[in-house]
Amino acid sequence: MKKEAPDAETIYYLFVLNDDKQLVGVVSIRDLIVADDEILVEEIMSTQVVAASVAKNQEEVAQMFRDYDFLALPVVDFQNHLLGIITVDDILDVMEEEASEDYSRLAAMSDTDKVDDTAFTSAKRRLPWLIILSFLGLFTASLIGRFEATLDQVAVLAIFIPLIAGMAGNTGTQALAVAVRGIATGDYGNQGKMKLIIREAATGIITGSICGVLLAIVIYVWQGNIYLGFLVGFSIMASLIVATLAGSLIPMIMHRFHIDPAVASGPFITTINDIISILIYFGMATAFMGYLM
Repeated sequence: MKKEAPDAETIYYLFVLNDDKQLVGVVSIRDLIVADDEILVEEIMSTQVVAASVAKNQEEVAQMFRDYDFLALPVVDFQNHLLGIITVDDILDVMEEEASEDYSRLAAMSDTDKVDDTAFTSAKRRLPWLIILSFLGLFTASLIGRFEATLDQVAVLAIFIPLIAGMAGNTGTQALAVAVRGIATGDYGNQGKMKLIIREAATGIITGSICGVLLAIVIYVWQGNIYLGFLVGFSIMASLIVATLAGSLIPMIMHRFHIDPAVASGPFITTINDIISILIYFGMATAFMGYLM
């Protein structure tokens, strides 16, 4: 060890191999130092070795470091031959890289902008998502156009479009952040995901009900129309419930199909929830037109 330590990447653990170069155990420096000189390595090594398969991706390896608090992790092939090690400083770089990548995707960018990037490079990264979101925005606009007759008869409905769409988008983004973080950290297994969905549904019901009732009262006092207050209040409640569920379900569905859940970016969720909330709002307004006029 004294001979190899100056050139070794780490000497916190010694990984023990058999004659076929297969990983069979691990010895910590502490165990080595306190053991008697005559004892064989076989007698002091631990045979419960946690190793990373060469086929694992870097996010899964980072999760193993997080779960076990390792300083180094052996990498093995499918026959359990030791191929190398990953140290904690290596994995910290990976975690920073993954965090930056997820942050960019949540902001609807293909990659993180760097300080020395040119304006053209930054624009090239941002344009794909912006173009997609622009077309979704056009679809939202055309959707509102389909309810032109409703707006002509009750023009005051237009006042509350930004309120309903904005609240739905914000709520969906909050649920998205919780779901993406839980998936990334591995906090949610199959049962945990169902628990998260139930919790988010309950959260949507509570927040939607409170916001809906408050806004219904405010709008009734402001506009003097109890039916308008009920319409906006109920639309807010329904939109927040749907938006919360969408924010938690969409990343889970993507993860199920082995798509990075961070792709379900904030702007994407916001635009989808805009469409849903407008459908709810104008659908109800059209159905109850007789009471609003």
